[in-house]
Amino acid sequence: MKDASAAASAATADAVPNLMFSHMGFAVSDLAKMEDFYSRVLGFTVTDRGEVLGMDLVFLSRDPLDHHQVVLVSGRPDNLPPNPFHPQFGSVINQISFRVGSLDSLRSLLAVLRRENVQNILVGNHGIAWSIYCHDPEGNNLEFFVDTDWYFPQPFLVPLDLEQPNEEIRRVTEEMSRQQPGFEPYADWRKRMRARMHLFRPGV
Repeated sequence: MKDASAAASAATADAVPNLMFSHMGFAVSDLAKMEDFYSRVLGFTVTDRGEVLGMDLVFLSRDPLDHHQVVLVSGRPDNLPPNPFHPQFGSVINQISFRVGSLDSLRSLLAVLRRENVQNILVGNHGIAWSIYCHDPEGNNLEFFVDTDWYFPQPFLVPLDLEQPNEEIRRVTEEMSRQQPGFEPYADWRKRMRARMHLFRPGV
């Protein structure tokens, strides 16, 4: 019976593409201004640039294993309509999200964004993550987040005060999370999801 179950799992894995998300590209209006923001403010390295099919492209990455993680491409249409439900979030790209290493780093990033006069800053607590949302120079919604140790069903968002000490933020978040239906440690949720996911298999 165990052999049959293993064979069925292998057949299911073979039936779906072996994929891992790598990078994204999006159209911009002012290529130089966007390159400056993503490289100088967010710390991406320009790895290549050029023209193809009439479009100008700038490739950026923060990982030498990836030639590019973000591609800025000329050709953004004028007068894109706003999101009809909430102006923070995009009408086409809802958000572009970046993982941050710690609460201290998230707090430091908030200071950088304010110093650069970045617009539409929203600081929030998802329970499963602490996040800063803001707009890049062309209004694309960005998220910078730190995972917490706790999970409960999403979506969920309440304000977050990064002026509070890390210990207090963690205490309040854990207490709030434990009160939610479906709460469990994030490690347990990841273990459950791992069993359900089609994981990328290098070399296959």
